Amino acid sequence: MKARLDHMSTFLSVCDNGSIAAAARALGLSAPAVSKQLSALEQSLEVVLLERTTRRMVLTPAGRIFQEHAVATLRLLDDGERNCLSQIKGEPSGTLRVVAARWLTKTFLVPHLDEFVRRYPAIDLELELAERFPDLEQENVDLIFAMSMAGSNGMVRRSLGKTAYWLCASPDYIERHGMPETPEQLAEHRLITHAMRHPPDRVWLWGSRQVVMRPALRLNDTEAMIEAVKQGLGLAWLHHYMVLEAIEAGHLCRLRSEWEQPPIDVALFYRASGRALPALRHFIDFAVSHCRLPPLPT
Repeated sequence: MKARLDHMSTFLSVCDNGSIAAAARALGLSAPAVSKQLSALEQSLEVVLLERTTRRMVLTPAGRIFQEHAVATLRLLDDGERNCLSQIKGEPSGTLRVVAARWLTKTFLVPHLDEFVRRYPAIDLELELAERFPDLEQENVDLIFAMSMAGSNGMVRRSLGKTAYWLCASPDYIERHGMPETPEQLAEHRLITHAMRHPPDRVWLWGSRQVVMRPALRLNDTEAMIEAVKQGLGLAWLHHYMVLEAIEAGHLCRLRSEWEQPPIDVALFYRASGRALPALRHFIDFAVSHCRLPPLPT
């Protein structure tokens, strides 16, 4: 290996912080020391990785390629070290980084976290509740929990069950605005949508039928969307497992089931190399055992 690992880490710090000075502060080094490491790295590789200007540093095409390589290399070494320590100590250990959908995490995992912590005290769990699909490599994430998305190549996908988006409204909203009977009537209603959905003014019905609606309210939290629907502020497409109890209790109505698209997977996503990490294997088993989605009505 031509590139030293410490030089790789310094290079990535410069990429993340945007300048030698900022990277030096983050690393606790002097700016000349950081600059010296960058120069040594470029000399060892015989390529220019960063174009230095008076105001900022810009990655060259070679720098972008090497950045991806450095992230993957350091990540692989980190995974290997954690696996080695777990075997040496005879128990799962290390830091486990999980990005998990808020509603499912709060409903199924948080009530049982004490069980996981007591059973595996050497695992440090970093649990980010967010409705997004992060880059596993770039963000140093071990597991993505319960995202109903396709994922990407090179990732292992473990299904937790099926869900479907249901069109929901409050009984009060239907009483005031009427039940949409056709897609054309649906387009006249107020839409409550998630901020991550793009484009925000489009909904897709069964058979790929597309309807343009007014996104009267956009929120970045599904639980807040449900509350807004209960308040009668508009219609929303929501996962069945989030609204089933509210519908059974009469707080929400499920509209036009014939418009709903086919069910989709709720799943765990992780890199294939993660199978070797005892901490990750045990957390996956824990998540699967406690995530019991209500079945879709037939």
